[in-house]
Amino acid sequence: MGPTVRLNLTKILEATGELQNFLDLGNARLKAEGALSQESSEALIFGMADELEDHLRAMRDRQGSASIKDLRIWTRAWIDERREMLSKGSPPQEDRG
Repeated sequence: MGPTVRLNLTKILEATGELQNFLDLGNARLKAEGALSQESSEALIFGMADELEDHLRAMRDRQGSASIKDLRIWTRAWIDERREMLSKGSPPQEDRG
């Protein structure tokens, strides 16, 4: 088994140019949820980050490696899928890979 590299989601989002899209999705999710406490809002955003990180890790594991281009494609697909679910009024479900 090769070396494991811990994913740094913030750096990935910055490097792929998807940080603003992730933040916009988070904002849309918060608006859709209505009035939440600070703690609940943070839990929602951190939960989204965990889901995205799990998704990227699963995709990388399937492929065996990941380039920045791969990460950008996988991240954009994840964000787009959740935006679509949100626009249809269904809560995004956690992705298990």
